[in-house]
Amino acid sequence: LKKGDHVWGFANPSFADFVTAPEDDVALRPSNVPKEQAGTIPEVGLTSLFSLKRTNALPGTPMPAGSPWANRTNVTVVITAGSGGTGFIGIEIAKVYGATNIVTSTTGEASIAFVKSLGATRVIDYKVEDIFAALPDDSVDFVYDNYGADNTADKAMRTLRKGGTYLMMPHGECYVSKKQAPPCISAHPKPGVRQVNYITSVDFQAHALDGLKELTSLFEENKLTTHVAISYELNDIALALNYSAGGG
Repeated sequence: LKKGDHVWGFANPSFADFVTAPEDDVALRPSNVPKEQAGTIPEVGLTSLFSLKRTNALPGTPMPAGSPWANRTNVTVVITAGSGGTGFIGIEIAKVYGATNIVTSTTGEASIAFVKSLGATRVIDYKVEDIFAALPDDSVDFVYDNYGADNTADKAMRTLRKGGTYLMMPHGECYVSKKQAPPCISAHPKPGVRQVNYITSVDFQAHALDGLKELTSLFEENKLTTHVAISYELNDIALALNYSAGGG
């Protein structure tokens, strides 16, 4: 890197006009993504990039370069919540990685149309039907549970094929209710199906730079897009957080 380069990545704190960051925590920003849009991507982008890779390359093993499913065909992936930050970029990355079927859930006509435009091949309205109740037995290869609703792991087991993976982000209501087997994985595992409570921090520390470079390439190849609903000035950061907390 050199003075004047446009970069994206991580800084702590980052709600500021100027920040410092280690060189390994930033990469060259995609040339075709304006900075106001680029700032929305690194956190959710790397979270979904690494999560999808880890569905077929377990934590502690080498991080795959490119698609983790390169040696598999007719892959079906479930991304539990499609219209949020990790969800929308997860759908786009899954499509880039060659998933044949991408299943997700959301609600409302606008959100359903949005996730379909990203590449989701089946969308379930979660106010009408549970996503896993809508799927047949042994029809799914990988579940990326980026929401963490209570009992999701138990519901997902029936739908997963042998050799499949249920991977969940370590957050969500199951950590509050504690009804599931700790730590929020299924108390009734299915033979041949892996369960992963995925802690991203280790991979962020080890692979953030490579991941950012991969995201940069995918954006510059127009394979990924940004989606900004609303923008705020830094002085109004509290309003932005309230908007996000309200489901925006």
